[in-house]
Amino acid sequence: MLKSVFLLGIILISVIFTPFAFGQESEDSAPSLQKATWLESMSVVYDQKFSKSIQTSVAFETINNNDIQFSDELREEIMAYEEIRYVFFTNMEECVMGVSLDEMCIMIGFNLDMLKGDLGINAIHENGKRISGELITDINNAFGTDAEFHSIYLHMDDGTKKPIGTDLSTLRTASAVFTLPREDSNIVFTKLSEQLINQQLRESGGFYDVAKEMAKNPSTIITTGMALQGDEPPMLLFKVMQIERGELGFIETEDGNTSLEHQYSVTGFDISTINPLANFGIDSLERSKYYEDHFVPLNSVVQVLILPEQSSKVSTVNTNIITKLDSAEDLVEEGWFFTSTSNNAIDARFLFGQSDYVTADELVMEIDTWDIQSVDDSFLIDNINVRVQNTEGEQYIILAAIVIAAIGAAIFYLKGYRRR
Repeated sequence: MLKSVFLLGIILISVIFTPFAFGQESEDSAPSLQKATWLESMSVVYDQKFSKSIQTSVAFETINNNDIQFSDELREEIMAYEEIRYVFFTNMEECVMGVSLDEMCIMIGFNLDMLKGDLGINAIHENGKRISGELITDINNAFGTDAEFHSIYLHMDDGTKKPIGTDLSTLRTASAVFTLPREDSNIVFTKLSEQLINQQLRESGGFYDVAKEMAKNPSTIITTGMALQGDEPPMLLFKVMQIERGELGFIETEDGNTSLEHQYSVTGFDISTINPLANFGIDSLERSKYYEDHFVPLNSVVQVLILPEQSSKVSTVNTNIITKLDSAEDLVEEGWFFTSTSNNAIDARFLFGQSDYVTADELVMEIDTWDIQSVDDSFLIDNINVRVQNTEGEQYIILAAIVIAAIGAAIFYLKGYRRR
């Protein structure tokens, strides 16, 4: 169950915002919004309720084939099959049941009902194997791999929302799974990023540098590929993900036996103070230099998703709150925009506005448990205490202290001079 949730979290991508379609809107008091197809996002999911884990990820999404470079021929070849929903490479352990831990996967996903047609289960296997067999040579070439057929796997999803996120849903799918020998995540990242991601984007720093550093951890999961969107250009993805569940250890069960469990499933973890950048091991974050001199505030996003065990609310944040996204004027200042204020699913997105840099302290938020007394199960953002970090004020205080010290030293020496 848990692994299928993780699999959906990797396979099913949803754009945090849609700057591709956000027009060149102009306001007298705000710069004009511009378009850029390259999206960089960082996400931390604090899941106390379902998977008992903290999941961190850096993802890049685009519809531009110059950003993540699959050939036009391959895209057209894949899009010619209306049954196909996605094509992904992943080094996630046991990508589906039956795949060994020392293997990586290429997965070609199909609409299950379209694959089956009016026939039975045999048609799913036969059609899935036939179509994937016609494509796998070119897909292997695109990823620089030599994967071989493993199985047809049925993901019998019912199309309902998944606990791991507020927007992860899918039609029932079947995957043609191809496997190859496993490689370390840092090797996979280097090979695939150099093969697929535009050199200018790789050299522009920002979120890419964080992803590159994350990939050095052998437990990270690298996923890349495309998700089809009907007649629209495919959504191309490159993602690095890590799942923290605490140390493994033996615990005593109610019947007196012992069970091997992760720490977080037994003791839980604290969410009273959330510091998302600390989960990436960094003190500050910069946007990609690719966006320099462009006003594209929706193209760099830090997401915090909290699924608390008890009803909770955000009590304090250390930076501005954005209450609406109706115009370019709303996007000038950096701050948190809340897409969910439910007591059991808090979803906040940090937008940089016209800034290119944010510190870990600015992204800290405090969470309180909440004894709900009303029918409404959502808290009001107006009640959140905003403790804005005033770095300019701090600089003036430091400067004033220096000036006062300098004046004091001058008076001291002048007195000495008069005595002489």
